[in-house]
Amino acid sequence: MAVAALVPLAYGAGDIIVDEELQLTRGSNCNHPSWSPDGRKLVYAYDQGIWMINPDGSGATKLYSTLSWIGEPVFDPSGTKIYYATESKTTYSARYVSLHVMNADGSDNVKLTGTSDCRDPSVSPDGRSIAYLSKLAGNYDIWVMDVNTRKSVQVTDSKGDESSPSWSPDGTRLIYSFAGDIYTQEPDAAKAVRLTDDGFNNIEPSYSPDGDMIVFSSDRDGSYDLWIMHADGTHMKKLTMDRSSERAPVWSPDGNWIAYISNSAGEFNMWALRMRMESTDQVSTVTYAPEEKEVEVNPYVHSVRSFAMNDPKKFIISVLLISFVVVSGIVYSFLRKIR
Repeated sequence: MAVAALVPLAYGAGDIIVDEELQLTRGSNCNHPSWSPDGRKLVYAYDQGIWMINPDGSGATKLYSTLSWIGEPVFDPSGTKIYYATESKTTYSARYVSLHVMNADGSDNVKLTGTSDCRDPSVSPDGRSIAYLSKLAGNYDIWVMDVNTRKSVQVTDSKGDESSPSWSPDGTRLIYSFAGDIYTQEPDAAKAVRLTDDGFNNIEPSYSPDGDMIVFSSDRDGSYDLWIMHADGTHMKKLTMDRSSERAPVWSPDGNWIAYISNSAGEFNMWALRMRMESTDQVSTVTYAPEEKEVEVNPYVHSVRSFAMNDPKKFIISVLLISFVVVSGIVYSFLRKIR
């Protein structure tokens, strides 16, 4: 995957340098990374479960699993709770998506919402409120729930579906995407502020820890890549350059990493890119890292890899059976020739 070597975007006293990328998972359909408040862990959804992993890709641990769809996990500011969405069903009702909370070790699971679809939680910096999407009013609008009383108020009321709400670091406003553009809005404000208006699909925005910048995913160059801009929507620059899709970016608490998902290796897995600041007296021109020759991943090879990682016991048994069949065929052919 190619990344920008130098992104000439003023960030404090210097330019942002993107100089490292790591593939953190090697499964299939890993999604929605979220950093712990201390930056030492990432939580994500995979294989009908909520998982936790170290930022270097080691120590993947399943915290909770279910037979239904589960996803969109996020830490609370204390790091002791994880909020997420999962498919639910009650007697004589259709399936719906509800919000849940559990301890960070996967224990004490509690359901928070009822029978209307609710998903994509984001906890405010003070831990007192949860912004989320709900279909209670007919389509996906943004609501905010008081953590203590469980009472919710509706923030947006549009004819379409809002998506990916998250809080600013100071907790005064929400950022989200709607109809391909990115908006910010104070929870008690009647009108949102539109940050993008360009005809492309700009989605999944996330603030930097200081609130000065926004990272998001956009298809403005044909495929979904990560982009970065100032908090007012200006000075937009591209962070990744690949024909695959890079989605769901989220900033680490120290501002040095962005975790995201990408299907550059065939299936959606979790990745992270590291950034650093370089002092400079003036903004330099845009330069990019030399692109390595792209290697096409054979889908059959990727399937075998995924099978081996997801169920190593069955994989070993399958390899032994195939080896037995092949060797038996060779021996049989050899015996026929010497008769």
